[in-house]
Amino acid sequence: MSHEIETFEDGTAAFFSAREVPWHQLGTVTDGALTVQEALKVAQLDWNVFKSDDPVQVPVLTDSGVQSVSYPGRYITYRDHPKLGLQALGVVGEQYTVIQNEEAFDFLNALADESGATIETAGSLLGGSQVFVTMKMPDTLKVAGGSDEVEFYLMATTSHDGSLAFTAAVTPIRVVCKNTQRMALGAAQSTWRLKHTSHVKGRVQQAREALGLTFEYQAAYEKAVGAMVDSPISEREVDAFLESLFPYSPKASTYQVMKVDETRQAVRGLYQHAPTQDNVRGTRWAAYSAVTEYADWVRPVRANGKDEDVVRAERVFLGSGDALKDKAFALLGGPALAAV
Repeated sequence: MSHEIETFEDGTAAFFSAREVPWHQLGTVTDGALTVQEALKVAQLDWNVFKSDDPVQVPVLTDSGVQSVSYPGRYITYRDHPKLGLQALGVVGEQYTVIQNEEAFDFLNALADESGATIETAGSLLGGSQVFVTMKMPDTLKVAGGSDEVEFYLMATTSHDGSLAFTAAVTPIRVVCKNTQRMALGAAQSTWRLKHTSHVKGRVQQAREALGLTFEYQAAYEKAVGAMVDSPISEREVDAFLESLFPYSPKASTYQVMKVDETRQAVRGLYQHAPTQDNVRGTRWAAYSAVTEYADWVRPVRANGKDEDVVRAERVFLGSGDALKDKAFALLGGPALAAV
């Protein structure tokens, strides 16, 4: 199941969305925003996680029969689910500290009270191994006289199997084409991670304070976008930008050169003709937006039997095009608006 949202035999899913039906068509859609506690309940995330007291024991078959082998320093995490009962989630180290869903995301309530942000989605992935909550920040960045808008979301996620640190990340979404406008903005921190250690509960408080960086990131993002919108770019500069962004390999074959040329032409076509660039065409912001639109929605996908639109939506959600976007941003601007 490509979306990895946890589903149950009764046809329900561990997912909640405020107002909008998600692309995977699963879960519960509400008329308005909820508190964290309400969202966790609606998304069926109101269960607790435990860590075994004793190290993992594995049964093995020997000449003397079945015996148990102990793995020192390795412990099982498990949950007590209202529908599924006790379920193992993963194997973790001795220093791993369980942090419950409500405890992990409770700080979002304070952020909502202080800023007016609203809980947008919550869900469980990979059989409960990972959980997430997203918030929509109240301020929308209007670009080019309001014809182009960027909304900001804060995503908080953690795992119960040791595979993922507690993470909060700011994600800007360009509303006009729903693509992620990823920018590496120097000192403006957009991601905060905490390991599951014995000090994690105290460090969640640090994360609350660090989330003030969300607003710093928004301010830095707005400044960078404003500078790019105000900076014209010539056709020659667009060509130079695309050549730097998609260079030929020194030992490229004729076929590889052809593929690079096709990619450059695809991005240039978006820059020149896509309706999403109408009000900003001729600027560095338009060139950057063409790259993000290409990375999220136009770049060829390997569907492997899946629906291509679903694969593209997953690509946006997982940020697989972030490296390309960061390179494009570095070439086109940043705080100093370095020349291409």
